Amino acid sequence: MAKTFDYSLDVNPRKLAWSFNGDRIHASIPKCVVARWRGNIFEFQMYVMRNFIVVGNKTKPRTTNSNWILMFFQRITVTHVNNPSYPLEAFRFRSISDLLNAERLDDTYLFDMIAEVVGKEDPGDLVTSTGKETKCMAVVLEDLENNRIGYTLFGEMVDQIRPHLEEGSVEPLIVVL
Repeated sequence: MAKTFDYSLDVNPRKLAWSFNGDRIHASIPKCVVARWRGNIFEFQMYVMRNFIVVGNKTKPRTTNSNWILMFFQRITVTHVNNPSYPLEAFRFRSISDLLNAERLDDTYLFDMIAEVVGKEDPGDLVTSTGKETKCMAVVLEDLENNRIGYTLFGEMVDQIRPHLEEGSVEPLIVVL
């Protein structure tokens, strides 16, 4: 008999036994059990999970398009998959053209972009609506089709990118966002 699998888009809190294969779903580890999993769960890895709780996905921005999140609790078991039988796609790329031509962007869903930094403004200081002081810096990004888009970096990202934008650099600065 062929083994059947569930789709992550079909997840709901009414069922307790799920069997996924080759899909993505957001998982959350509450503070009360995070110490148990620290150093054992890593990004971009695959795991077999049992005994999790399903709750509504109210995170913003969303990491997946699922309406549900797998919630860890005391009885969950997790086993690392050493050699996955399908490729793990770590990125969900969108092009600058996709962004510029979209009628509406869903700002609740995360995606990735790769481009070259072709312009920059001097960093500035900013006070957020909550009164926190931070830095900001605008950059111009360009893709292989010569599409350009402005992008603003905040906080620690400004300090991380500045050394790579200093005068005298002969290599182009490619960023993955």
